[in-house]
Amino acid sequence: MSLIKARLRQLRSDGHLVGPINFLASMNYRLRSARDYLNRQKVRRDLSSRHFRDSVDKQVDFAMNAGKQFFRPMQNRWEITELMRRVSQWQPKRVLEIGTARGGTLFLFCQNAAPDASLVSIDLPHGINGGGYPEWKSSIYKSFAQPGQTVTLLRGNSHDAAMKEELVRRMGPEPFDLIMIDADHRYEGVKRDFELYAPLVAPDGVIVLHDVLPNHFDPEIRVDRFWNEIKAIYDTEEIVEDPEQGCMGIGLVRNYHRASVPA
Repeated sequence: MSLIKARLRQLRSDGHLVGPINFLASMNYRLRSARDYLNRQKVRRDLSSRHFRDSVDKQVDFAMNAGKQFFRPMQNRWEITELMRRVSQWQPKRVLEIGTARGGTLFLFCQNAAPDASLVSIDLPHGINGGGYPEWKSSIYKSFAQPGQTVTLLRGNSHDAAMKEELVRRMGPEPFDLIMIDADHRYEGVKRDFELYAPLVAPDGVIVLHDVLPNHFDPEIRVDRFWNEIKAIYDTEEIVEDPEQGCMGIGLVRNYHRASVPA
């Protein structure tokens, strides 16, 4: 993150220049979306070639670079590669991603989940972290699916109980093998998503949280605070390239239903 962007987010976090900073963020979102729109056909052609199927490394390279970073995941390259190696071994059949933004992580889940997997994304247009994605990208995101897979896109606020009800209505009551929480990165936001959706994980499933390291660049990101709380309760593991890197980091929660949660 640039020093200018970090400074602007610090000001917004402190309650200064909130309106102008939000306006700048909106303009940046529109410019990025316009650039992506111009690159959409090339991205479609590149996706249809499937030349990235050989390995996780090729998939991550493609996600990071295709179409002038059309759907570049906001992830540390080493960390997301390591996560996807595990997903490829686990072969989850039901995947829930909360927070999709540019779509890179959703793309990688599709490449490494089971060939007949059902994947669902919940994303809030113009959300505070990631900015969401414009409606016209929906068809491209659905094209991430391999033959035999299905991708369902739900656009709305994951914090609303009605969204959880819609998810269950659309996907059925069966639990999810993998749940990725990567939406609102404020403490209250990530806590709400965990409390709402973690109970939907399968007994042997995995919950994944992104940005579990303390963020030295954006004071609005406080996933680390919530992560430190749940580490004391659940069976957890961290996928971190460098503990001193100042941001990012992936956390895994296993055996959610067997945890001893304090009253």
